[in-house]
Amino acid sequence: MKSLIKHSYLLLILLFLSPLLLWAQGPLFTAQFHGQPLKKVLKEIEHHFGVYFSFNDKLLDNKEVSIAFDEATLEKSLVQALAGSDLEYEVLDEQFIVIRKRVIQKINIQGIVSDTEHNTLPYTTIESLVTNKYAVSDADGKFSVSVPANDTLLIKFLGFEDLAIPVTDLDTSKPLDIALRVKKQSLPELVYETQLDSITSLIDQQSRGKNVKNAGIGNLPTSNQENIFYALKLLPGVSTTGLSSALEVRGGETDQNLTLIDKYPMYQLDHYFGLQSVVNPDITNSATLYPGGYDCLFGARVSSILDIGLKNPTLHHTEGNVGVSLLGYKAYLSTPIIRGKLAVLGTFRKYHGAIERLLYDRDLQSGESKEFAEGEESISIHNQSVKPDINYHDANAKVIYQINKDHSLSFSYLYSQDNYFSSFEIPRPLRDPPRRNGGTPPQPKVNSDTREWSNNAMSLEWNSKYKKVNSSVYFTYSDNTRRNDKIFYRRDTTEQNRLKKQTTFSYQKMQDISFHSDQQIFLKNGRLDVGGIYTYYSVVKDLKPNGFLMREVDSLTHSNSVGLYTQYNFLLNKLSLTVGSRLWYYQPSGKSYLAPRIQGSMPVGNSNLFSLKFSAGRYYQFIRELSDELTYDSYWIISDDVNIPVITSNHFIGGGTFKWLNHAFDVEAYYKQSTGEMSDLTFRNPVYFKKYVGDGESYGIDLMYEYNARRWYFYASYGHNQYNKQYTPKEAEKKRTDILQLASMYKRKRWKAGFTWVIKNTSYDFNELLNVPSTPNQELPKTTDIEPYEVPLYHRLDFSSEYHFRIGKRMKGEIVLTIYDLYNQQNTEERQVTQISPEVTNNYEYVLTDISQLGITPNLSFNLIF
Repeated sequence: MKSLIKHSYLLLILLFLSPLLLWAQGPLFTAQFHGQPLKKVLKEIEHHFGVYFSFNDKLLDNKEVSIAFDEATLEKSLVQALAGSDLEYEVLDEQFIVIRKRVIQKINIQGIVSDTEHNTLPYTTIESLVTNKYAVSDADGKFSVSVPANDTLLIKFLGFEDLAIPVTDLDTSKPLDIALRVKKQSLPELVYETQLDSITSLIDQQSRGKNVKNAGIGNLPTSNQENIFYALKLLPGVSTTGLSSALEVRGGETDQNLTLIDKYPMYQLDHYFGLQSVVNPDITNSATLYPGGYDCLFGARVSSILDIGLKNPTLHHTEGNVGVSLLGYKAYLSTPIIRGKLAVLGTFRKYHGAIERLLYDRDLQSGESKEFAEGEESISIHNQSVKPDINYHDANAKVIYQINKDHSLSFSYLYSQDNYFSSFEIPRPLRDPPRRNGGTPPQPKVNSDTREWSNNAMSLEWNSKYKKVNSSVYFTYSDNTRRNDKIFYRRDTTEQNRLKKQTTFSYQKMQDISFHSDQQIFLKNGRLDVGGIYTYYSVVKDLKPNGFLMREVDSLTHSNSVGLYTQYNFLLNKLSLTVGSRLWYYQPSGKSYLAPRIQGSMPVGNSNLFSLKFSAGRYYQFIRELSDELTYDSYWIISDDVNIPVITSNHFIGGGTFKWLNHAFDVEAYYKQSTGEMSDLTFRNPVYFKKYVGDGESYGIDLMYEYNARRWYFYASYGHNQYNKQYTPKEAEKKRTDILQLASMYKRKRWKAGFTWVIKNTSYDFNELLNVPSTPNQELPKTTDIEPYEVPLYHRLDFSSEYHFRIGKRMKGEIVLTIYDLYNQQNTEERQVTQISPEVTNNYEYVLTDISQLGITPNLSFNLIF
């Protein structure tokens, strides 16, 4: 504890000193060009900011510009340089930028934007509401844009009223003269500067496309580049077992969260206790977490939805990267097959763990032993820790066929494989004694745990756009296969209490097959969403020896369900509302389940600095995963709504946001009430099975602060959750979680560095659920001495630094140094309890084995990006 306090003080000192570095915002661009070739201007911008432009030289031939840059950022410089031309830019990553010709649509519209007094308005944005493309008028207010015939143009300039014009109302045979009305007076120089800020924000959203809530933490440097999934685990209210990718959101169990990757569900999300996720960050495009209160588009879980989108293959150019590190290696390639029509991408990663195997062996670390006795009862507890041996690999593939601008077909696939092994000898005090008369000593008794798990998942999607309808029809398939072999020893009362070898074997395969249809219908005053889904679940199990649940309760091997949903999105003055409902028919129970939902948000005042938000709704879940905390066995079971109830949950969420300059504050309070909850203790308690089905409630608060400047980023969040399950008036489970998470990053030219720090405290309270010897002797152990639920305080500090440099004209090198667990905490990932004594005895013997994460682990990686 003293070590934790010491390191905490050091961390706080660093945090207080960090604002002193805010002055270092990097050089801005100031220059003047008169009738200079655009190619020369871009070269100057490229050299000044240390970025790399990729373009076809013919596109820039005969293009000259006259322009003045005054302390302009990179984004503003590009906007000004390309304004009024038929060129646009796309940021592929922080340093690679593609300059290309705008995609020509059906109708070409030219014009000039001015105010009502005929003063031209430079750098006005002209947005397409159908394609989400945009154009920017030049310094004289002139613009040119190509849009579909059914489009609507939205003309925006700071200080003036927005103007929306349907293309069908325009005479496109001659240049347009568009006049905007003044909304408020501002100094022209300030107006133009802020207008450029607005444009660069728009471009950043379109080119990067990372819709991560609190997106700044998605750019933290890690060995996985910009790992959005890593950032999601730092959001308030998101907890994990260690830093595992299996999310626990606002008190919900891990099985109550649905993760979608390109719309297919995933049932195993992490490698090596969360050292990496199965989601490859090289091709991750967006990630959005809905921590409850989500709308009718989503179902199937009662806690949260994590929606991750992968990049589409590049239709017009080839890109990729290869990388090698002290922990593994990887490769990524995206290339067009038919330029502009058909493209494919693929990735592969494999863990070799060279540095980890060099630093850490697999030898058992013995801890203290405790013995307690009272009359005829005694308890022996032996503590030890061990690090498992793990290897894994994963692969992704994606194909897209762009039939035309309104129709596309895509296929996405993921495969991952993990292997885990740990073993340890039974401590000497518990082994069989030597034989008499000089007999040979008994052979060591070794407990072992071998696990394998794999994912196969895919989606096939057809996207279409019509005049007032967006349509998505898709098929998804996902399976998760797990195999577990264990060897352990237990006293055998029929053979003079010697240890007897016992083995267990488990195999299960979970399959999820779904067909979806999602339709967006654009109406005059809002948008109507309608859709349907068919889902087939299948669970195949082979357990030896067979357990109580599988013999007596868990009888279903498959199920079918059909769902329909509708919701309406509209504005009511300043209030933005989404109202709808989802209806299921579940075949095993023969019942229908209705889930009404509502979400809303509203700005407060005219400045839009404050906004309020709320949501409420009902949610159902038809499958669940039970796990035994003592053996860490787990499997999925399908609800029949008789023995295995359907989980029902009601969510009530309210909060608000405040944004000012570079600062953002967010707060949300929530209350969730559920029925049909089951305790994981049912896994091994057949006598009291009926007692372990009951009701639950979860409540808490999430706080978040974010500072995001050009060079400096700081993030802090705190989440508090209380989760209760009540089975009978006497039997109950309670779990309390408090999480503080900090992240900071500094960027300057080709270098950036950052850290993340997490501290998590979880406490459990079991009321009359666990059987322990009853005695008035205060020296006997408490429940927490012999059960695994009191995992030690978790805290971890990670540091990462990244430097990139140019290699040739079209390639970039990247060196990343990441140090995991900087102060060598070696957090406990699992606590396994092995009962050595017979099941019926007065002399209890336990071995508590902590499966620990890695300690301080440096990882140096090199990536070649092209």
